[in-house]
Amino acid sequence: MNLAKDKEPTFPTSYKEILQRIDAIDPLKYRASRNYIDGAVSYLSPYISRGVISTKFIFTEILKKGHHPKQAEKFIQELAWRDYWQQVWIAKADAINHDIKHIQAPVSNTEVPKAILEATTGINAVDKAIEEFYKTGYLHNHLRMYIAAISCNMGRSHWKSPAKWMYYHLLDADWASNALSWQWVAGANANKKYVANQENINTYCFTNQKGTFLDIPY
Repeated sequence: MNLAKDKEPTFPTSYKEILQRIDAIDPLKYRASRNYIDGAVSYLSPYISRGVISTKFIFTEILKKGHHPKQAEKFIQELAWRDYWQQVWIAKADAINHDIKHIQAPVSNTEVPKAILEATTGINAVDKAIEEFYKTGYLHNHLRMYIAAISCNMGRSHWKSPAKWMYYHLLDADWASNALSWQWVAGANANKKYVANQENINTYCFTNQKGTFLDIPY
C-alpha cells in the first residue's frame, strides 16, 4: 500500500477493509520501497499488536495469493522479527526493561530530549514526522530509528524513557518490539549503535536539507 508523501495513513476498523489491506500486499514492491516514507508498506501493525490478525495469518494469506516464499522473503522476515521480539520478551521477561546485552554508553541523562518532545530537532523530516505522530499515532519504521538515534546516540539519553514516550503514542504499541528495537539502536541490544546522517534522511524522506548537526559523512 503506497501513500503520497504528504498524506497521513488511516486505519479502518472494518474487518473487511483489514482483509483488503492484506490482499493488497505486494512483496516485491515492499522489498524495493519499504525504507522510503512513501514505500509500499502494509499498515497492518496496529491490527497485529491488538490481536485482530496474526503474523501467521498474514503469512498464510500471502502464500495463498501465489507469492513464492523466496519472492516474499523480506516481508516474511519482518513478520518473523515481530514474533522473535515477542519470544525474547517471553524468555527474558523483565530483563528487556534493562540494557539486555551491553551497557549503553555514553549516557548523560534519563529523559526524553526536549527537541524530540517539541519536534524542534532542526531535522525537517524528523520534526514533521513527530508532529504527525502526535496526531495519527503512526511512525514509519525508518523515522522510529532516526528518532531513537538522535535521542540516544546524539542526545545521550538512556533508551528507556524515550522508548516509553514513543510506546505511549503508538497505535501499534508493542513493548517487546519497541524496547528491544530502541536498545538495538542504542547499542544495548547490538554490537554497534545505529547511526543515521542527513544524507540518509534526505534519501528516504525526500528532503534536501543541508548544514544540520547530522550533515556529516558516515
